[in-house]
Amino acid sequence: MKIGFHALSLHKIQSHVITEMVQKFLDQGFEVFISASLLKPFEKSNPFHFQYSVFSLHDDISSFSLLLSLGGDGTVLDTLLYAVPFGVPVIGVNFGRLGFLPNIISSDLNIVAESLRLRTATFIKRALLEIQLSEENPFSVFNFALNEISITKKDTASMITIQTFVDGEFLNDYWGDGLIISTPTGSTGYSLSCGGPIVWPQSKALVLTPVSPHNLSMRPIVLPDNVVIDLITKGRQQKIMISMDSRSKPVTITQTSRIQTSANDAAFLEVPGSSFPKILREKLFWGKDIRN
Repeated sequence: MKIGFHALSLHKIQSHVITEMVQKFLDQGFEVFISASLLKPFEKSNPFHFQYSVFSLHDDISSFSLLLSLGGDGTVLDTLLYAVPFGVPVIGVNFGRLGFLPNIISSDLNIVAESLRLRTATFIKRALLEIQLSEENPFSVFNFALNEISITKKDTASMITIQTFVDGEFLNDYWGDGLIISTPTGSTGYSLSCGGPIVWPQSKALVLTPVSPHNLSMRPIVLPDNVVIDLITKGRQQKIMISMDSRSKPVTITQTSRIQTSANDAAFLEVPGSSFPKILREKLFWGKDIRN
């Protein structure tokens, strides 16, 4: 069985940690692959004392049993660019801080390796979003987002207006800095910081959350995930910013956008003890009180 390791910004001092992690899989007979991005900080030196192969973005990794993301939420989102096109499941190993997506620590990897070897591993699916633009789509190669798609003003000048239609019916003109269309997974991200609700990950829903709305009656709204959302953006500026998770591109304001749930999804390996309620309690410090 083949296992891939990917990271964005690990430091040289962490090479021994990676070596220990990889050894857990080697001991159980796995073949190890390291992403070119993970190796980049080490460049000329080779700090890893084990046998491995290297893979890069766009390489066919469909034969991988799992892709491990070493870092925080941003690293998991980057890992999906490798994994989703080939249907490879992902699990996040937390090297970051708050992150909701990397839900295990390195000491859990023995459980991961054993569950894969014994074929008892449980995988969960997470919905993805996709966008169509009336003109050129800068996201056409990786046209999916796990957390959210957001449309915001490009600079700090005047606000923008986003005329919003749901399944062809006019919903609202959002006046402000922008609009977030979030999946249940992304409800604990950008949407949450703008006042959006926390949504259970397996819910069949989308959340529309305005960013700094000028009209205080504009509140987040939850929609079914099978709707088609059309957006027409207006404003004084020439460019707006469209973001798909951590990838952002400026586009002309005259473009119209169509956003809907993607036909593809993301697969995550689930480890016992890493349930969503537990993650919420730990990450958001629910029930914690310094008086205790």
